[in-house]
Amino acid sequence: MNDATVNEKSHFKISLPMAIQAIGLVGVLVMGYSALDARITFLEHEVDINGDSIKEMQELQEKPIPSDIEQNQRLRYLESAVSGNSDDLEYIKKKVYNK
Repeated sequence: MNDATVNEKSHFKISLPMAIQAIGLVGVLVMGYSALDARITFLEHEVDINGDSIKEMQELQEKPIPSDIEQNQRLRYLESAVSGNSDDLEYIKKKVYNK
């Protein structure tokens, strides 16, 4: 049997197409890793931003509603009520005066 030992006189043969394929594979793997790392870094940044936004929203929920917003809501409700009443008034006028 042939004793296979690795020493300074050992040699290794590989074909040129196989070497090019190996180098290409390593290059593709490095590029893929780089792309995944960039995406993960981007997502971590987005998570931090969203976390800050959520904390800010929670803090705003506990604060009272500003009077301007509350007043605008009341005005919208009253406008819709007046609009409905004016429609009813027009209907009554048509029935009473036959116009």
